[in-house]
Amino acid sequence: MILCMIIASILFIGFVFLFMTASNDIIDEILTCCKEIEIENQKNLQTEMKLLVASMKHEEDLKDKTKIKKGKALKKKLDTSKERYEVLRKGKISVFEIIPITGYRLIRLLGWDKTNEIVKKLNQKCDQFKEKNEAKHYTDYLLGSFVGYSVFGILLFFLILGLLLAMGFSTRSFVIASMALVVFFVLGYVPYDNVNEVIRKRKEEIENQFPQVMSKMTLLTVAGMEVNQAWKLTCSNEKGVLYDEMRHVMVELDNNVPPVEAYSKFISHCNNTYTTKLGTAIIQNISKGNSEIVTLFRTLNDESWMEHKHNARRKGEAIQSKLMIPTLLMFFGILVLVILPVMSGFGF
Repeated sequence: MILCMIIASILFIGFVFLFMTASNDIIDEILTCCKEIEIENQKNLQTEMKLLVASMKHEEDLKDKTKIKKGKALKKKLDTSKERYEVLRKGKISVFEIIPITGYRLIRLLGWDKTNEIVKKLNQKCDQFKEKNEAKHYTDYLLGSFVGYSVFGILLFFLILGLLLAMGFSTRSFVIASMALVVFFVLGYVPYDNVNEVIRKRKEEIENQFPQVMSKMTLLTVAGMEVNQAWKLTCSNEKGVLYDEMRHVMVELDNNVPPVEAYSKFISHCNNTYTTKLGTAIIQNISKGNSEIVTLFRTLNDESWMEHKHNARRKGEAIQSKLMIPTLLMFFGILVLVILPVMSGFGF
């Protein structure tokens, strides 16, 4: 009991020391990341609200109570996000920022930088769906949150364990303290692990959309259209991750960003075999006209559709394998229902 309280006291002092000694650049970086998260959250909520309104107008039912209720909930979330952004913009630190700031301070003390393998891998993942600076901020925020929540969870573990032992609890004290540790560990780990889920969904969406993109690009370039015009026409009025990345390229080209740099970012963000081939082909053939690139587009179109068919077949086989166990269980259940009456009829 006394040992637990001593350890908890040491951890608490260490936690406070880490937060109090955090430099302004650490605090600014975490606050900047939090503001970027809120801005992105607001954009997503606004998009969802616009889609909801468009759906109601299309169905000519502006009095749908379910959709009105959903719209009010989205508006409430948007207002909450705006309020939180204003607090962050003023540089005010809430409880939500104390833990990641403390964790990031500890990471700095441990000497983790962009050369660290964990930091490097996480930053490469974040770089696929965020801009370069935002990816760096988000990487530091995720690692800071994970480390900070883990340390805080360990602190609570020893504090709760010591208090419960002092109150006369025995086995239950360890279980309750462990639950607190697990809760805070999960709070730190879920956003960290969510990056893998985001990457997986992006990868699947890009793989599904690429054959359609390639078919349209091939058709337009075969008809004699320049690559940039075909690119612009292909991604206009379409929704999806791949189309968003293509539109991002057009925005950069309109802002006089060199084509090689714009298409290189496209390759980095998509991180797909076929998008890499597409981007590389365009970069290598920018000065060669459409004569050679049309052949490359045709080849890439055939390959992507073939791979799309293979992926569909593999997904079907995976679904069948997942259904195998439930099917066998149902089969054995039917056998039991048939055999038991027969056996009881024979007196077994």
